[in-house]
Amino acid sequence: MVIMKNQEVLVIKNKSEVLYLQLDDILYIQADRNYSNIILADGGVINTLTYQRAEIARMMEEQLPNSCKQFVLLGRSYMVNTGYVLRIQPSKQLLTFCVNRFGTTKKVSIKATAKALAELAEKMDSIQTS
Repeated sequence: MVIMKNQEVLVIKNKSEVLYLQLDDILYIQADRNYSNIILADGGVINTLTYQRAEIARMMEEQLPNSCKQFVLLGRSYMVNTGYVLRIQPSKQLLTFCVNRFGTTKKVSIKATAKALAELAEKMDSIQTS
């Protein structure tokens, strides 16, 4: 039996399984054509074979309208957890996350367009000031 701490949990159901994902465990969600890959902070990857990134975003909004604000769209391919963003480098087209787990720190980077990264920086600024 898994005991979930008082964290927000996203439930994703498909024909073959039900996923229970704590929002704080999700690093980012990456679109892959008609599918999505959910990249976890612990390095794990969950391949959702039936849902596109936009559908997962809709589920988050419906299930957790207040908590899902920490997730921001990055272009058409990514939805990132802003709580893990360490560095945004539009000129290098690079976004770096910092993950502190089990007493260790690791950095994870993804490529995105300069425009998408600049928009992300603006959105994060507005989140910080609100």
